[in-house]
Parts: sequence; C-alpha cells; structure tokens
Amino acid sequence: MIAFACPSCGAEIPFRSSFSVYAVCSYCGSTVVRQDRDVTQIGQVADLPAEMTPLQIGTDLDWRGTRYTLAGRKRVAWADGAWNEWFMVAGDKTGWLAEAQGFFAVAFPHPIEAAALPAGALPRLGATVAIDDSPYRVSDIKQATCLGSEGELPVRAPRGRKATYVDMMDEQGGFAGIEDSADGRLLFIGENTDFDLLKFRNLRKVEGWKPPATPRGPQDPLAAS
Repeated sequence: MIAFACPSCGAEIPFRSSFSVYAVCSYCGSTVVRQDRDVTQIGQVADLPAEMTPLQIGTDLDWRGTRYTLAGRKRVAWADGAWNEWFMVAGDKTGWLAEAQGFFAVAFPHPIEAAALPAGALPRLGATVAIDDSPYRVSDIKQATCLGSEGELPVRAPRGRKATYVDMMDEQGGFAGIEDSADGRLLFIGENTDFDLLKFRNLRKVEGWKPPATPRGPQDPLAAS
C-alpha cells in the first residue's frame, strides 16, 4: 500500500492496489487521479445517499479461499433502482462485489476480446453471446448513472458518469456483464453468491438490518435492484 497527501486538505489518501487510479478523499471529498508519483485533484464529490448496507470500506470477505478487502465503492442508479459496486483487493488480485437489495455477486475483469460481439454495437436483449466459446444469453440491458463514489477505484467514477450495462447468464447460472461508457467497454465474468458464504468481517452496524435468507438460486444479480 502507498499513500499520497490530498492536494486539497493534506489528509492521507491510501491506495491499497497498484491497479487503482481514482480515489476520493475521506476527509474533504476531493476526487483525485493517481499519476506516477503524485495525485491530481479533478473535482469534488457530494456525500453518497444514506442506505441500508452493512458493508463498508475495510470490510473483509472470503472468495474461493482468498481474503479480499473492500477498498472502494460506486453507487449506480437506473430507472427502477440502484446498486453498489464494491472494488475488492487481495494483494495483486482485484475484483468486484455487486450488492443489490440483499443479493450478492462476485465478478472479475475478463478480456473484452474473449466475447464475440457485433462490430461497433452492443448485443440486443435475448441475444446469445459467445464468451470463450461458451454461450451467454442477454437477460437485461440498463442505462445507468453513477450517483457517487468513495475510497479507491481502478476507473474514474464521478457523479453523473453514464454507462450501459448488459447482463448475461449462462446455462449453469453463471453470469457475465458488459459495461459500456465514454471511457471504453469492459467485460466481467462472475457468479451469484450468498451472504453467509462470503464470511464477512468488519461489517458496520445498521439498525434494523438483517442478513438475507439463504440459499438463493441462479438469477441475474441485479434483477432485484
């Protein structure tokens, strides 16, 4: 981990991952972009809206025998709801935890070239996309906007950032997702999971919150958002 002084207030801004390029100062809300040996302020973020989640930056979770720490979060909204995208770090390993009203999914970046996509276009709802020669069906397409971010992230996530999300499912219940924005097109491969299986530690206390019931069957992890 390395840390830089916030250009605005001087507070320490830690970077746990070498992949992180964007961060929000936890003291003054300044947004900064990481360069080789310094950070540059590019704006200010408003406070994220209050919500009922026990997760926080610094929460630990277990996935496939590896212990990850939540290092940052994007809050993303669409016409019918919102969800959290938590950036998780374990040394040189990174991934994402999607959280939507008690539903959880873990995903990892995958080369976009592995997906057989139409030239210059996104697949349509119901279409089948081959990813590493495995078929995935497009189950949902959302136009979404970033409500804000906190902590450190491998991508810029200012308030108002717009993106198209294409959710896909395979026959075994696994999922893939495409995020298409002005910054480029990203592909993620992941699985739905249950709260208990993630073995969280360092959760924050939320009055009235209860762990979701388990188990859950295969589904689109963001369908309930």
